[in-house]
Amino acid sequence: MEPKHSLLTVALIATLVCATLAAKMPDYIQICHRNDPKIAECVKDSVHSIRPHLADGIAELNVPAMEPLFIGDLNILEGGANGINVKVKKLNVWGSSNFEIKKIRASDDAKRFDFELILPYLHGEGNYNINGQLLGLTLRGNGPFTGNFTNFYAFVKVVFDVKPVNDVEMISLKDLVVKIRTGSGSIHLQNLFGNDKTLGDIINDTINQNFELFTNEVIQPIERALEKRFSDVASQILDSFTYNELFPV
Repeated sequence: MEPKHSLLTVALIATLVCATLAAKMPDYIQICHRNDPKIAECVKDSVHSIRPHLADGIAELNVPAMEPLFIGDLNILEGGANGINVKVKKLNVWGSSNFEIKKIRASDDAKRFDFELILPYLHGEGNYNINGQLLGLTLRGNGPFTGNFTNFYAFVKVVFDVKPVNDVEMISLKDLVVKIRTGSGSIHLQNLFGNDKTLGDIINDTINQNFELFTNEVIQPIERALEKRFSDVASQILDSFTYNELFPV
C-alpha cells in the first residue's frame, strides 16, 4: 500500500553525496556543481545512474536495500469519520527501485529540489486489521493481504538548511514533503468476516472497483510515515558532510 518512493528520496539524497573524496565514492555517482545551470538534469542523470544499485543497497553511503522495502507497522486510520480503524503490520513492498524521475527542478543554490517520479509497478505484502465502515461498507477482519499497484506518482519537495559552524557551511535537512497521486491496482484482503468467502469476495470486489477512492482514503498517513522514514535516513547522510562537499561551486 505504499509506494513510497519512496524510497526515491533516499536515492536523491544518496546521489547528492557526490563531492566527497573520489576514492570513497563509487564510480557510478556523477558529481553535480551548484553553479551548473543544468544542475537539475545532472542530479536526475546521477540518480538514474545509481538506480541499478539500489535494490541491494549502497553500504558506503548507508543507503539500505530497497528490495524489498520494509515499511513495517502503520496505523492507517484511527477513529475515522465512521469510527474505522485500519492497521497494517509487517508491510514489505517490491518494485520501489524501478522508479523513473519525470521532472525535477532545482532552486535556491541547490538548497531545494522539487521532483516528480513514477513507480511503474509495486507489489505489497503484509498483515492488516480493519474494523468499521469505509466507502459505505462495513468492514471487519484481520489477516494477510497483498496489493498490486501500477503507475503511482510521487511529488517530493526536499529543502536543505545551510548554516555556518566554526566558519564551515554545514548542511542539514530542513523539510521533506511527499504527496502521492494514486494510479490503478488491486488489493486482496484475506480472512474478512472470519474467512466468510462470499462476503470476503464481495468486499474485495467492491474495493477494487473503487480502487482510487479506497487508496485516497488511506494515503495521507502513508505519506506522513514515508516522510518521517526518509527524513531520518537523509539526516543521517547529511550529518557527515558540508555544503561544499555535497554541492561544490
